[in-house]
Amino acid sequence: MEFQADIDATSAPDYYAFRAAGPDMEESARQAAFAAHPGLRRYDEAFDKVFAEVQGTGAGAEGRPAVWLLYNMGLVIKTPKVTFAIDIAHRQDVRLAPLLDFALVTHNHDDHVGPALLGAMNSAGKTVVSNFLDNYGALRGAAGMPGGYTRRRKVFRLGDVHIRTAPSDHNPYLKDFTTTFEITIGDWTLYHTGDSQNIARLNPVRRPNLWVVHPLCGMDITEGVRKFHPRRVAICHLCEMGHPPDKWRWSLKDGLREAARVEAAGAEAVVPVWGERLV
Repeated sequence: MEFQADIDATSAPDYYAFRAAGPDMEESARQAAFAAHPGLRRYDEAFDKVFAEVQGTGAGAEGRPAVWLLYNMGLVIKTPKVTFAIDIAHRQDVRLAPLLDFALVTHNHDDHVGPALLGAMNSAGKTVVSNFLDNYGALRGAAGMPGGYTRRRKVFRLGDVHIRTAPSDHNPYLKDFTTTFEITIGDWTLYHTGDSQNIARLNPVRRPNLWVVHPLCGMDITEGVRKFHPRRVAICHLCEMGHPPDKWRWSLKDGLREAARVEAAGAEAVVPVWGERLV
């Protein structure tokens, strides 16, 4: 598969150097990086695609949001009233700040956190909900946009978006390290569980229309499907270039294997690539 081959040819140090260059990289340097490391082209062009489509696309049909996978587990979501993001970590992510009304972060690992983006959101007084930034942006947030710090079950109403948070375990030794987001827009629900590992701690109130999941950090995805019956499951956290190819950089083949398990348990499954619109 050409996409997978491009990712496999890109090392973690090359990825981090490219990401650290930030959004102001000269075009000649960008093209040189693309030629040397084709996975970086996939990564950057996914951002360009999502950035353009978010500005040129309305919300989804029948009051549903439009949802894009940017990279890893990073989503951009557009509703009839607001645009927001979850777990965005990208070289160009700060460019999204003017488009976003708020941002959500599941946990403090650098493949889920974009410091430049969050800093820009904070400077603009825009809400960021996380479990590690205390009232970040919330004190200067616009009316109707409360937010900030959560390490417990909490409910937020941000524009036309209703959000329930809950603590979860990343793994047996990072307890309460991840926050899950159950996000309802009208009668449609997105469940983003970040790098959650413990199915026992995943307890959405509503049946998810879309579950965005990392199934390869110790989770039994079949148990999750049988427990809360998501209608559709997006297998994410694949081809994360910040990890070495032989450690934690799960492949599309791994994702397809997990998707087969989802479908055997009775739910629809999708293995999206970066830049793909999910809804």
